[in-house]
Amino acid sequence: MNVPQKSQILEHIMKALVYHGPGKKAWEEVPDPQILAPTDAIVKIDTTTICGTDLHILGGDVAAVTDGRILGHEGVGHVIAVGDSVQNFKVGDRVIVSCITKCGVCEY
Repeated sequence: MNVPQKSQILEHIMKALVYHGPGKKAWEEVPDPQILAPTDAIVKIDTTTICGTDLHILGGDVAAVTDGRILGHEGVGHVIAVGDSVQNFKVGDRVIVSCITKCGVCEY
């Protein structure tokens, strides 16, 4: 598998499910994510699913989710880029992205 290194800049377009208000969503082309903070990691999703939270968001029940938000917070994939402060993951690692996680550093 040819996996980009963290020093490479990602300049591609991906498809994303974008929220546009209660009951309104669309598959849209958006830029690939970028490393913005040294603690960021980017995961290329291989498979994903929905959860009850997604249904609440689409129903307009989560006021914090506003027009234009890219949906999706559970998946399995592999790490394609990491920020300079990321220590527990490296490019190529296979990971699960869970909506409920513990960082392993703080007591929470």
